[in-house]
Amino acid sequence: MPKEVFINSKTIPQFVPVLVDDAETIKQGKREYVLVSGRVGGKTQIILDKMKANIFNYKNLDVVVLRANSSAMKESIYLEFKQKMLKELPIELYLKFIWKETPPMLITSPFGNQIRFSGIGLGSKSGSNTSKGKVAERRLSLIVSEETQECMTGTGTSDLLKNAMATYIRLLDDNIGKIIYAGNRDRNKLGKFNIWVEEMRKDKNVTIIETSFRDIWHLLNNAAKQIIIREYEMNPNNAKYLYGGIPIGGNDLVYGAFTETVHMIPSSIYEPLFDENNTENINMLYIGVDGATSKDKMVFAPIFHFKNARLVLRTSAMLYHDPLKNGIINNSRLVKEYVKQWLRDLIFKYNLQKKKIIFVVDGHSVDLISNLEYELYPFGRNVSVFKFTRKDHLETTKTVNNAFEEKKLFFTEENWHELGTSYANIGEEVHVSLLIQEYMTVCWLETDSTKFNDSIPNDVSDAIRYPVCYHANPYQLQDFSKKGGE
Repeated sequence: MPKEVFINSKTIPQFVPVLVDDAETIKQGKREYVLVSGRVGGKTQIILDKMKANIFNYKNLDVVVLRANSSAMKESIYLEFKQKMLKELPIELYLKFIWKETPPMLITSPFGNQIRFSGIGLGSKSGSNTSKGKVAERRLSLIVSEETQECMTGTGTSDLLKNAMATYIRLLDDNIGKIIYAGNRDRNKLGKFNIWVEEMRKDKNVTIIETSFRDIWHLLNNAAKQIIIREYEMNPNNAKYLYGGIPIGGNDLVYGAFTETVHMIPSSIYEPLFDENNTENINMLYIGVDGATSKDKMVFAPIFHFKNARLVLRTSAMLYHDPLKNGIINNSRLVKEYVKQWLRDLIFKYNLQKKKIIFVVDGHSVDLISNLEYELYPFGRNVSVFKFTRKDHLETTKTVNNAFEEKKLFFTEENWHELGTSYANIGEEVHVSLLIQEYMTVCWLETDSTKFNDSIPNDVSDAIRYPVCYHANPYQLQDFSKKGGE
């Protein structure tokens, strides 16, 4: 009986080799496929199609799906596969599937074969390789590495992926077994995932399939098309990377010491830290400010200095404005109608009435500095405005990297909101991934290693850089209690 390959009107030509299991090709060793694109390239859909095909075609063989953190799969590929089956199968057949959502997640088909979901280990609570030593009960028809680039973020390397693959590769069927790696391009040309893809390209038995939103444009809904078009109009360089899958960054990252799993602190840590009963442990508050023109983002970043010498950005409390998206707010109105009330809220929420509060502002924002000095004068001597004029990017970013390395600088893992039509009417929510992505992509200009590549947004990281550098001189990132501070 011929095998069904589930090729349909939505299958783009590039992906056909993934779905078709040619025994002769596989016998020659050509069983690995690397699917690379931007954020929208059809990778997930073809993986779901292949998972379905293998469950129905090879009833005595299992499928394994890997990702850096297994918990991330519950709301992504696991849920998407469940929804796909509900939509495409007769209800009586769908109801015969068993869906185990608690770790380790598992889908058991009516035929007895299974889809197993396993974390490689990066980002897990234990930080260990959770796939190590695990084996499936049956041999495998398919191994999928979902969001492969995540394995190589921060301290992760391709070795993490290799170790996980070694656990399962020995179970892969010789005749029809395939391996699919799917991932999104790094923004920087020499990002670890991009380098790994090029290494894989050298292997004649590995097939690299590169797609972008253009290949599946006819399949996208109007909302997705609108977002892509808007990004190309507002930020074409970012759009090329985000949706076109084209690296636009240089070779060297500016903040190489930043590690998401170390420097982004979860609610279990930051909630007790900022509890109203813990405010006596706050020494002072820095507010880093990166002003905006008509293109850049305006950012006020509140960074709390604690008695244990740590600097912690309360991400959810950031004041953030995108002039290109929401219109220009002149500095006088900005300070009068937004900043003053925002500062009052911070003072009362964190009991800062007797604490020092220092605004450290980009020295180019002369008008903003003048407005801050004038409007904040009634707050008293505890509140001051400092003009940040250090021009040496190498030196100032080194200071920030040192703070990361010494584990003195952290960010709360929270979303924040854009400014709305007034302070009371908040704007759209901004996901914390924007902050993480910025620190993992800001790089030096290829033609001048002392300057930032301005095609990559750096507004939030700049707002953070100013007060961190101010704090380092004269306090050298030491505990204020040891230096005579309040």
